[in-house]
Amino acid sequence: MLEPANILIVEDEPFIRRIYHDLLTSDGYRVSQAASGEEALAYLQLITPDLILLDLGLPGIDGFEVTRQIKADRSKPFTPVMVISAQADPTISVNALDAGADDFLVKPVEMDELLARVRAMLRLQRAQRGMQRAQRKTELLLHLTRDLGASLDLDVLLTRFLDHLADAVGAVRASIILSDFDNDERTLYYSSSRNPATKVLPDILRQGFAGWVMRTGEPAVLADTRTDPRWLNTSSLHSSVRSVAATPIMREGRALGAITLVHHTPGFFTDEHIELLSSVAAQSAVALESARLFRLTRRQTELLSQRTEELRKVNEINAYLSELMAPDQVTRLLVYMIQQQFGYPLVYLFWREGDELVLQAAAGSVSASLLLGSRLRADRGMHGWAIRHQQVLHVDDATQDSRFEAQLPDDGLVRSQLVLPIVLRRQVLGTLDVRSPEVAAFGPSDAAVLSAIVNQFSTALGNARLLENEQQRIAQLSRVNRLSVELTAQLDAPQHLQAVARSVAKIFGVPFAGLLLCADSEHDLPQVALAGSVTVEQEAMLSSLAAQHGELSSAIGALGGPMLLNNLAQAQEFAPLHPLLATWKINAVLVVPLMAGTRTLGMLCLDASGRPEGFGQADRELVGTVASLIVQVIENARLYRVVADERSTLNAVLRGAADPILLVSPEHELLLANRAAEEQLGLGLEHALGQPLAQQTNIDAAILQQLMALIEQGSINGAAGEVNQADDVTYSVSVAPVQSGDGQPLGSVMVMRDISPIKRLERQERERVRSVFRRYVSPQVAEQLLSAGGDFGQPTERDVAVIFADLRNFTSITERTEPRILIEHILNRYYTMVTDVLYTHDGTVDKFLGDGIIAVFGTPIARPDDPQRALESAVAVQRAFHELAQLWKQELGYCIGMGVGLSYGRATIGNIGSEQRQDYTLIGDVVNTASRLCSVAQANQIIVSHNLISALPPDYQPRWNLRPLGPVAIKGKQAPHHIFEVEL
Repeated sequence: MLEPANILIVEDEPFIRRIYHDLLTSDGYRVSQAASGEEALAYLQLITPDLILLDLGLPGIDGFEVTRQIKADRSKPFTPVMVISAQADPTISVNALDAGADDFLVKPVEMDELLARVRAMLRLQRAQRGMQRAQRKTELLLHLTRDLGASLDLDVLLTRFLDHLADAVGAVRASIILSDFDNDERTLYYSSSRNPATKVLPDILRQGFAGWVMRTGEPAVLADTRTDPRWLNTSSLHSSVRSVAATPIMREGRALGAITLVHHTPGFFTDEHIELLSSVAAQSAVALESARLFRLTRRQTELLSQRTEELRKVNEINAYLSELMAPDQVTRLLVYMIQQQFGYPLVYLFWREGDELVLQAAAGSVSASLLLGSRLRADRGMHGWAIRHQQVLHVDDATQDSRFEAQLPDDGLVRSQLVLPIVLRRQVLGTLDVRSPEVAAFGPSDAAVLSAIVNQFSTALGNARLLENEQQRIAQLSRVNRLSVELTAQLDAPQHLQAVARSVAKIFGVPFAGLLLCADSEHDLPQVALAGSVTVEQEAMLSSLAAQHGELSSAIGALGGPMLLNNLAQAQEFAPLHPLLATWKINAVLVVPLMAGTRTLGMLCLDASGRPEGFGQADRELVGTVASLIVQVIENARLYRVVADERSTLNAVLRGAADPILLVSPEHELLLANRAAEEQLGLGLEHALGQPLAQQTNIDAAILQQLMALIEQGSINGAAGEVNQADDVTYSVSVAPVQSGDGQPLGSVMVMRDISPIKRLERQERERVRSVFRRYVSPQVAEQLLSAGGDFGQPTERDVAVIFADLRNFTSITERTEPRILIEHILNRYYTMVTDVLYTHDGTVDKFLGDGIIAVFGTPIARPDDPQRALESAVAVQRAFHELAQLWKQELGYCIGMGVGLSYGRATIGNIGSEQRQDYTLIGDVVNTASRLCSVAQANQIIVSHNLISALPPDYQPRWNLRPLGPVAIKGKQAPHHIFEVEL
């Protein structure tokens, strides 16, 4: 409810003041009075009324001056001035309004009008003062926003901000409490520099007023702290506080803290302060979020600087590790650099040898170097755990860890320990052990940095070992290269086999090496070549033994790869070789099968007696490479012989072929031609080979053009076609592409066969078939059948529509008419008319039966609309017959009619008859039904079976009415047959 407005009456006439006073008081206003301008201005220094009723004619300072002074004081809120004057002169009213008056009335005044004017001025006053408050609030928020954006340093930002906030609202002190800021567990406290607060106890957040507004998320006011338990009195400064306003600082639904304003006067803070404070809190939430990000960025910058320094040290170590060095050098350098760069008290590096770890390098104390070569169990203690799990083991106090075992003399001094497995290609090579006598000396960053260094070290160690192995293999590969130069396509010659055996012995540094090639057939002997102190007789003996053991080839193939055979003197399966092995002092052999796919070509043997460690993986791979090289050369020699044999066979085939055969390159050059091509095409091979085929002038130009088109067409997938010469000569030509083993095109082979006699027979047969077709169908259908091909006349079953037409009264006419008239004027005209109509509808004439005709639709070519065309053809025949009957009546005086029956169903169609004479016809119940329906039909009537009506499409709309006649009895059928009549 609004408080009554306070109205000041400035009038020198007591009677008029009394009237105004009583009127306004009775309407609920609080009224004050002044009799002069000086008294009014003195009143305004103490109290600001809501409205002033002012008379102009005052003693002393007149109303004009009072108005000007009121409006000139900008520190006061807007107060409307209503001038009530006895002078009605317009000049007076204009001067009053120019002086600042908000309204002007002339005495005497109607009381109702005066009250209405008062209410209007009070509405104006409330609106103006509201606008002033909003403007002050906006200006305050603007200044505070500038304070919040002036710095990202939280201490500087909040101190300046709180000073301005306290001054702006007249508070004794303004403070901010920030809880859980940027994930800190501590609470941050800030206050204005005037009357700063002491350090807030944690109880204030749990039980105090600031904690209460943070939990509720709503602003609140304490009118009097002495009567509200939410105010905690924790110091002498707190005891003097009487009024408190607080609001939470919310960001995305989360309370960052609270802003608190305090004053020594009870009830000092109002809803207007709360509204302002809420706006300030919303602004400060954004600024605090930016400050939080600034603090986070600063911390990340510090952390980044720390990581940069660590990275510099890691990069320095990696730079040394990237240099190619021997494995021992790399190991010692790593341990030394880690200890020097990071200052760790003690650094050990162990290599794994079987089930043990051997100390290879140490740094950090003089006594540590004396422990080099010490051995630990690789499956026990902290090292064993790190190896099994292939993870970093970080222990803050080794004495409290059950995995710790004292295995070295100084282990009793160890407290903190980091053990990192050294892993290369999933294989644990050893461990890096960093130790300290201090508890919790290592952090997560130490583990991360050392893990990165160990990973780089694993790569460097792999490179060092690879360098060492490669240097050893370079020498072997150079000897293998010389061996490949010595090998030739005639490797199976004895002298070349001996050279290969000697080269292999030198490559691998063995005293004996042997090469055995299996026999190609039962009549051949295996070939043997040995390098070392071997005689010719011993080689012959070994070859004979290999020939006697036929299972040798399958046994070699079963090896699958290089295999080391030890203790040969005790192996009974090698008993026949014991005398030779004893002579050569060989007790171990590396056997390498020589395999070409699944075929066993032989084997390569190396003496391994002087190698107790056998052959390493690199040596086995290299000997496999040598074996592959030998197999390749052997296969090349075999393929060379195969190609030579195939070439000889091909030449024989070409010479004996009766058809022309041409081989053309991808550029269409003639590469090869047989004698038949030379004779039939007129080629001069001594000049034609190697020349473009298109330039062979001896070949007929018409044939040449067709051949070039076929070659282009068949260059990829082959082609076939026929070419014709002008002299009725036809060739059947097939073109096939020729490719190399790797799929590259080599050209095209072309075979030409003279099929001229066959073509002549085909033309004769085609004319014969055409004449047969035309007996039954129209010329167009006959050509269509010839184009489609197939076995015309083969008996088949299919659905057909049959038309049976028969003349009426023809028998009586034959008795009194000359035969010539019957044939020429009646039958021939009749047959011609019916045939023409049937051919127009693509029907087939089956046969002529005296004065009747059988026609069929659906053979020899079936179409989806056979039932419709049969029905329309029957109607057309009947209409054409009507014109013919009129002509007979005019010329001969005969009244001749024709009945037509139609049926639809299954029939067998084909050539039927004896070997001497056959007719293309059809048989089946559908023919009999059509004949019976024709008998039912009267002259000029068409009777249709219900089977044909059912076969018509549902959407078919005939141009004539199909009238059902119901079921009728038909000769030869037990059940009645439903029929229809076509109404023409």
